[in-house]
Amino acid sequence: MSQESLDDTIKFRAGPLKEAANELDSVHLGGINISELAREGLTQMLRRAMTDDDKIAIYERYSAGDLSEDAARVLLGEEFDLLEEDIGDFREAAKDDTSDYLV
Repeated sequence: MSQESLDDTIKFRAGPLKEAANELDSVHLGGINISELAREGLTQMLRRAMTDDDKIAIYERYSAGDLSEDAARVLLGEEFDLLEEDIGDFREAAKDDTSDYLV
């Protein structure tokens, strides 16, 4: 499947999921936002499916410019900012003069 087809729409056979969502939409006062539920659910499942190694690879791809910040934030959530802080702290520590600690 080409990247272009994934840019705006992710398609899958919803079957019973679509039926259930439509039913809830019809009985819920004011309806439900099925698209928002789908986006939130997919975001949660993507994060749940990632290992620590995946998270590192995602951040490295973002750092290399191969992945947008928005996509990295979707995948990493709050961990994105924590990684940014940790990297900043590490860079600052690397600049410190450690000659006093040499034996």
